[in-house]
Amino acid sequence: MSEKTPLVSVVMPVFNAAPFLDEAIESILQQTFSKFELIIINDGSTDSSFELLQKWEKADQRIRLFDQQNQGRSLTRNRGLVVATTDFVAMMDADDISLNDRLEICYDYLKNNLNVVAVSGQCESMCMHGIPVHVSSIPLGHNEIEQSLLQDNGNDFAQGASMMRKKIALAVGGYNRDYEMGEDADLFLRMALKGELVNLPKIFLRYRQHPRSITNIADKKLIANCIKRLEGSWADRGLTLDNDFEHWLENNPEKKEYQSLLSWGWNALGKGRVDISRRYAKKLILYEPFNLEVWRFIFCVIRGR
Repeated sequence: MSEKTPLVSVVMPVFNAAPFLDEAIESILQQTFSKFELIIINDGSTDSSFELLQKWEKADQRIRLFDQQNQGRSLTRNRGLVVATTDFVAMMDADDISLNDRLEICYDYLKNNLNVVAVSGQCESMCMHGIPVHVSSIPLGHNEIEQSLLQDNGNDFAQGASMMRKKIALAVGGYNRDYEMGEDADLFLRMALKGELVNLPKIFLRYRQHPRSITNIADKKLIANCIKRLEGSWADRGLTLDNDFEHWLENNPEKKEYQSLLSWGWNALGKGRVDISRRYAKKLILYEPFNLEVWRFIFCVIRGR
């Protein structure tokens, strides 16, 4: 095997992620584990993403760039699984940041634990401007992870921090395009029928939140689609989803975009990042010029505390 032969494939779908691409790509290229290929698939971006990606492709020979018309998350990730040349595939979103030892730790773990089909870890969420918001504390063991995913708590096995066995992911059919939300949890539950899912206690990823991300805009219209997905996962285990099962979206209050911006603005101000809080203040004036909550925040930003 050549010294340059990759042992891990990192799959990064890209759709209109130009402001964050440099950080995301650099976080992979600077990994302590260097024997990887970075498969980047431009999924019909309409911003400057593809032009930026072409520059990165020329800068590092480990990058393999593909371009396609917009196909959506599931089909794009499935293409990445198919073109990957290694046995181990790490998923990466184009706006997140991987910690520099993520690939090394996950690769070693899968090599030494043949019963494990996928491994992930803890995540630090950050606002759209990169200020830390929250550190996860998710279950570590297979049984706890599986039970949580069967309740549709998809964040308890973070796709963006994961590494999986390619053969198993393809053997169970890859990502299902029919699901509008939770297609990653669906894949991991099918893989869990072939082996174990494990979370490690270490932080692997800095996850970037957006006002329009799926977790922020998810509403009750998606419940039926989620229930259909869960019914399939339960049936795979010879179980039946209770008729009175209450999906977390049922009691999920609708979150307006300004509320996310306001929350992140207060967080930035509390962490002493007045410069970032000012960015949120400018956006909030445009979105909610007559909102008293917004003006209270702006007043505190002007004061600097």
